[in-house]
Amino acid sequence: MQLLPSLESFLVFLGSVGATLAAGYVFSLIVRRSLRRYNPLLAEIIARYGSWTIYLAGFLFSLELLNLKLETILVFVALMGVLIALGLRDVLPNYFARQFIEMYRPFSIGDWIQVGDLVGRVVEVNDLYTQLVTHSHQRVYIPNSVIVRSIVSNLSRSSGVDVSVSFSLPLHENLEELLRRIRRAIADDAKEEGVGEPELRITELKENSVGVEVRVRVLNPQRVEEVRSRVLREVYRVVRSSSQG
Repeated sequence: MQLLPSLESFLVFLGSVGATLAAGYVFSLIVRRSLRRYNPLLAEIIARYGSWTIYLAGFLFSLELLNLKLETILVFVALMGVLIALGLRDVLPNYFARQFIEMYRPFSIGDWIQVGDLVGRVVEVNDLYTQLVTHSHQRVYIPNSVIVRSIVSNLSRSSGVDVSVSFSLPLHENLEELLRRIRRAIADDAKEEGVGEPELRITELKENSVGVEVRVRVLNPQRVEEVRSRVLREVYRVVRSSSQG
């Protein structure tokens, strides 16, 4: 009884595998080119999973050309599946999470998103990670599986992000006028910079001072620190001019 396949059978096997790879590639190429103009997401899903179906079916057919029994083929495929699953147990969740991200598209490249306490601009989404660039220009790599399990806020598709600035003012009889001047100065600056209308409220009252919080909605999250600095600079300018006057 012949246990090993002949050279001829092995060459036919290699030819069948090559034809399978070519067929899967051609299938995905045709689907992407023909359907992308109508529905890019559907084209990507059909091309990706259709090509993998062709690869699997072609590989099983190629194994039969080696004159192996069906039971042997199934055991071989099951063993390979277990080994691949064990080797890729940390990779597969991120890969499939990327499929969900591409399917539902909660964000796109260039969007500013918030994942937990982290805020950054999306610069890349690959099979393993979603790459963000933060306000301080740090590159952060978040596993796709973490993205799927987390609450993600798309700041670019909302009305912006709030910037909160707190400070103290001396308590005196012209406090109301001072607050109006601060609001007017910040509002003028906000209008020039293309941000939302500011909110100003008193948060704390002491014997000689008042705690004040200014909240400004910034349309571009990248400018959070810049806007915070401008607000404090306007407050300082108004307070100083008031004391000199």
